[in-house]
Amino acid sequence: MGTSREVAIGPVAVVSLLLSSMLQELIDPETDPLGYTKLVLTTTFFAGIFQASFGIFRLGFLVDFLSHAAIVGFMGGAAIVIGLQ
Repeated sequence: MGTSREVAIGPVAVVSLLLSSMLQELIDPETDPLGYTKLVLTTTFFAGIFQASFGIFRLGFLVDFLSHAAIVGFMGGAAIVIGLQ
């Protein structure tokens, strides 16, 4: 299939899954749905600000400094979280 500049396939869905599982440990969405919604919106807002600032300041090259072992470990941890859920 290859790669292109327009289509980027990466661990974005895994980050969303891990973030969701972390937030559910902080606030239970069934007992406090309003607090959980506020926490999710705040977290996604700051994640968006972080990503936008990386784009504006063209800091995407920093990803090249991540080691292969770190990426494999991250994806392995995500696979364990998916398997346990």
